[in-house]
Amino acid sequence: MAMDLIEFRPELLFIGMSLPFTLRDDNGLILLAKGQKIETKLQLTGIQSRPKLFVEIDETDAGVRAMMSGITELNRAGAPIKDFYKFLNIKEPNKAADKEVGTLSQRWGDVESKLGGLLASYATTSDFQDKIYALDQVIVRLLNQDATGSQFLLFNRAITHFEGYSVMHALLCAALVNDLATTFGLTNEERRSLACAALTMNLAMTHLQDLLAQQKAAPSPVQRKQIDTHAQDSHTQLRQVGVTDADWLEVVALHHCTQTGADKLLDWPRVPRLVKILQTVDRYTAAMSPRKSRAGRTARDSVRCVVLPLGETKHDEVGTALVKLLGLSPPGTYVLLANGETAVVVRRGLKPAEPWVAVVLNRAGQLIAEPKLRDTSREGFGIQSTLAATAVKVNLNMEHMLKLIPRGVLTA
Repeated sequence: MAMDLIEFRPELLFIGMSLPFTLRDDNGLILLAKGQKIETKLQLTGIQSRPKLFVEIDETDAGVRAMMSGITELNRAGAPIKDFYKFLNIKEPNKAADKEVGTLSQRWGDVESKLGGLLASYATTSDFQDKIYALDQVIVRLLNQDATGSQFLLFNRAITHFEGYSVMHALLCAALVNDLATTFGLTNEERRSLACAALTMNLAMTHLQDLLAQQKAAPSPVQRKQIDTHAQDSHTQLRQVGVTDADWLEVVALHHCTQTGADKLLDWPRVPRLVKILQTVDRYTAAMSPRKSRAGRTARDSVRCVVLPLGETKHDEVGTALVKLLGLSPPGTYVLLANGETAVVVRRGLKPAEPWVAVVLNRAGQLIAEPKLRDTSREGFGIQSTLAATAVKVNLNMEHMLKLIPRGVLTA
């Protein structure tokens, strides 16, 4: 169905804003659905970095006000008539591919917003499967462009904010299963199905997940029932909106069901292997994320829960692969150094327990003006302990932090 769209001024958006309209990109694709909130700076900059933003002219008064504001400004400036066209034009969304613009952090913020829009409006979104497939391809390109920088951005966002938990958790899980795909011999089709399952596994409880992250009380009986049925409910809803990828659907339905198999995961049947990978990543990332009811676990505590799960005597193969990929302290998490400084991990080192870090607080716990790079394999700079993000009160400049990350292949 055709939509009448008008251009919207990005400077009118702000952190904490609950949208009174649906915000769309130049192709008419939803960036944020009506009623969603702009939660973080990363999300805001991702939206504002897009070439153009649009709203439906007849959706709310805000759309009309946006148009009239633009016309008034042009008229006051004595602009030529042709400049009024972008405000008066009834725009039909084009089918051209999205142009990916902006910095790495802005582009991840854009992906976060688009995923949030798709999950919030899945019931009324045409070609839902194709749109999730397209988002998966953007994620793959960002990971190929800068895997370590992407890990840093996603982990730090996930462990430092209560807001928008459901979308960010799904995004971080999708990124990690992509990173593990080669380790476990996944074909591209298997990788895509698994990543899409990660993005949509909690479709039936997106709003509830966000609510629970902010809720101090234990889940109510009604909430507990929704939690217990969300895997099958998400599977049903995905089928209803036209998802036909059988592996994607089955992984979503089974992502909370215990999986067992041969000693080596590579010898497992396809679907149980995919489910096992997602389950471990899901548990690992959820453990680190904070809630109003509790602080997130430290990185090392989170590693313990997946490398050697309670009651098990054998190291978990997926958990061990995560440590090999990320180290004991993933990029974006916080540590206390032996010299008393507090630092944020920027990339893994040659050994899992010896990452590269950037010092953000001095020995007295005071913020330092310019983060300083440290190699924790060097004497005096070793890690004394890992820290929950809620214990570290810093506001990182993401662009500066990304520039600090050592690049190239690590060699002994």
